[in-house]
Amino acid sequence: MKNQDTWEVRTVKDKHSCSREFNNKLLTAKWLGKRIESKVRENPNVEIKQIVAKVKEKWVVGISKDKASRAKATASASLEGSVEEQYNYMNQYCAELLRSNQGSSVFLKFSWPPEFYNESIIPRSRSIIPRFEICRPIVGLDGCFLKGYYGGQLLTAIGRDPNDQMLPIAYAIVEAENKDSWSWFLDNLSRDIGSRGITYISDQQKVCDNFIC
Repeated sequence: MKNQDTWEVRTVKDKHSCSREFNNKLLTAKWLGKRIESKVRENPNVEIKQIVAKVKEKWVVGISKDKASRAKATASASLEGSVEEQYNYMNQYCAELLRSNQGSSVFLKFSWPPEFYNESIIPRSRSIIPRFEICRPIVGLDGCFLKGYYGGQLLTAIGRDPNDQMLPIAYAIVEAENKDSWSWFLDNLSRDIGSRGITYISDQQKVCDNFIC
């Protein structure tokens, strides 16, 4: 072609010998979180390694477990709302408990300004008391760790109804499981259901110490 630049190929090596790049900076945790919402909705307990494998299979891109974890957290927050936003509705939640379960006892306590965020709540419905009167006079007490962003402990009091089914009596979210929190929980519980003639069962040493003291 006259007056134009041209190229002439003389040798072709048709076997690819360069290493392939599996990383892509455009695949961010935020971008990925939106794409895996349906998967997280179907299975909220989807494992991080499954997300990593899915990304490699679908987009042929390698990601770290940390990025997959952040993407899952983004998807969960989009589907369920963030933990921080949900804690902002604690006052409304308490009001709804009192409205829908008339006669309940609800306490909310928090420190301000917080050195760390701390809220405690103990709902107990007096509508449960008539049912509890025909239950076995036994109350099970237990506590467990909350694995969310803010942590804390969940304290519970459970009874057994005549059909041998569990009857939730009271629960509380506290900053730590210690003698003070159990004492506070049990003092409020005994005001509603009493303590005379009731057997409390627990494998928690702090609970036993509280009763002994």
